[in-house]
Amino acid sequence: MRIGITANVNLGEPNLYCQPLANCLPKTFIDVVTKHQHIPVILPVVKPELAPELVEMVDAVIIPGGQDIDPEFFNESPQEETTASYEPHDEFEFAVAKAALDQHKPVLGICRGYQLLNVAFGGSLYQDLPTEFPGHPQIHEQRGKLAKAEVHEVKVEPGTQLSQALGTQTGVNSRHHQGLNRIAPNLHVVAEAADGVPEAVEDDSGLLLGVQWHPEDLWQTDVSQEQLFTTFFQRADL
Repeated sequence: MRIGITANVNLGEPNLYCQPLANCLPKTFIDVVTKHQHIPVILPVVKPELAPELVEMVDAVIIPGGQDIDPEFFNESPQEETTASYEPHDEFEFAVAKAALDQHKPVLGICRGYQLLNVAFGGSLYQDLPTEFPGHPQIHEQRGKLAKAEVHEVKVEPGTQLSQALGTQTGVNSRHHQGLNRIAPNLHVVAEAADGVPEAVEDDSGLLLGVQWHPEDLWQTDVSQEQLFTTFFQRADL
């Protein structure tokens, strides 16, 4: 199978090999796809109207993490805590998500990709959990070595496609300061942290799954997190 993975763009300082707006992707995604004998296909950030044709080339799509989504896409102005966004990236991934659903191809959204699925289909975000979410949770934006370690537990709703991979409870890493606020009409929350922050969504068709954490940094040592990818690949093969 061919697994499409949307690229991010370099909004930081350029170097010899990574120029401004260069398309890039964490190697861990390529590694997990190839370990399971599938072909990774990197989908570059291009005009949204090209998204349907790109999606036609693959059997499923992964939308990884990245920078904040521009709040204008859920009818808000940026707050002080909102970091730099890049509208062409947002618009392209919105188009990819919608094209995949139209073509009945599974999508796995991770961190930013999870948030993007919610916004793409009519939901909104908390622009900053510590200042906006009830209780002002602080545990979600881990940095440094902790960014790849399991730092809190997530409860998963039984009977969901996510629970088939992870069971009803799992430890996750966490490096996000935003989170889901209003849930898109076609999605429902299937996992939460102890503080009530939504951690995963699915749709009723079984095509859309989004998780707030980073399983691409856990699958190498956590069998259940690898199973999350395995079940995703299996859905693409149906």
